[in-house]
This record gives sequence, structure tokens and C-alpha cells, in this order.
Amino acid sequence: MSDHWQLGIESSVPQASIALLRGGEVVAERQIQAQQNHSAVLIEPLAEVLEALPEGPKLAEVVVATGPGSYNGARVGIAVGQGIALIYGCPTGGIPSLEAIGEVQAGGPCLAIGDARRGTFFTIGLSGGRIQGEPELTDAHEEFVRRVEQAVADGAFVFSLEEIGRLRLPEELAEKVVLATPEARLAVAVWEGCDESFREELRNVPPQPFYLRPPNITKAKKR
Repeated sequence: MSDHWQLGIESSVPQASIALLRGGEVVAERQIQAQQNHSAVLIEPLAEVLEALPEGPKLAEVVVATGPGSYNGARVGIAVGQGIALIYGCPTGGIPSLEAIGEVQAGGPCLAIGDARRGTFFTIGLSGGRIQGEPELTDAHEEFVRRVEQAVADGAFVFSLEEIGRLRLPEELAEKVVLATPEARLAVAVWEGCDESFREELRNVPPQPFYLRPPNITKAKKR
């Protein structure tokens, strides 16, 4: 086993997770029922996981899952990850949470769906374990249902990171949608599966929450 140590953090969903890996193998892992209190419940299990890191070896990198999901949860995970990276003098990389799911990593066609708020719904296609293209948003619920029906008919793995009931799908269709939970250890695995040139590019860009739409930015007024 190599001394390549990595820390993974997933905090964009209610069931957060933290994992410490050495040479691709999990050394310590914690699952946390964070709900909406990520900032209050991450620190203690994070400290417990880092206790498994021996004196001497340093982290090679911190990999943070960036959502979509709870925007505040993702921001907490990113901030915590950057803080740990600063302490250990290592880079931080961001991986979409949608890719840190076992069924997605199996490589087949997948469709992530969810409530984008503000009366809109989103779909995101995945294949080969990676997101394909940009999120597609619609405020026409009938169109959203049609996309889900087509994906199911095509044999895709259709999943959501949030309660499926809020998507207002017909009952028979909702039963074919899986409630999935991304995992910190899989975020690290996704990172390792990326080309080194792509990883190096990500290391030079601070992780950002996964935005379903361009973020609202309020510009300062000119004086």
C-alpha cells in the first residue's frame, strides 16, 4: 500500500460522510446525519478520521464533493476542506456529488433529477461515470415528467439526491426513481479516475458549489 493519503468530504446531502484513504483504500470513514446542520456536526467526526493519519505522512490532497444539493452544506464542506488543506499544505479539488455514487460509477447511462426551486426542475445526464453537458432546467412540470419517463424507457438509472415525493411525479414513475446518496470515498475514487492534467487544472481553481443556474451576484453600488 502506498503512502498516498487523501481525505474526502461529502456534505451536500443530509447524510454527510468523511473518508481517509491511503493508496486508494479506506483507512477511516464516518457517516453523519447532518440534515441542515453541517457546520455543527462535521468537526468532531472529521477530527476522529484525521486521528488515523500517522505522524509523519501528510495528506496529498483533499477532495470535496460540491453538490448539487444543500448549497450551505456544500459551502461548509468546501470551507472545511480548504482549511484542512491549508493546515497540511496540500491542494483541494472539487468533484460533483452526482459522480460520487456507486451506480453512476458503474458507467451506464444515468439521469439525475431534482427540484431546482423557484418553480423549476432539473435533469442532468451522466454516462461513463461522468456528467455529460449542462443541467437542463424547465418550469414546465409536464416536460420534466416526460424527460423522466423517456429516461426510464431507455433503461437509464434515474436517481435523485433529495426526497422523491417533492418532485410530484406520478406514483408509478416515482417508484422507478432511486434516492441516492453520494459518498466521500467515491468522490476520491472519481478524482483518481481523472486524467492528471485535469486534476492539476482543478488543483489551481478553488472548489465552488455546483450551480444549477448562474449564481446571483449583487454588485456593489458605485459611489
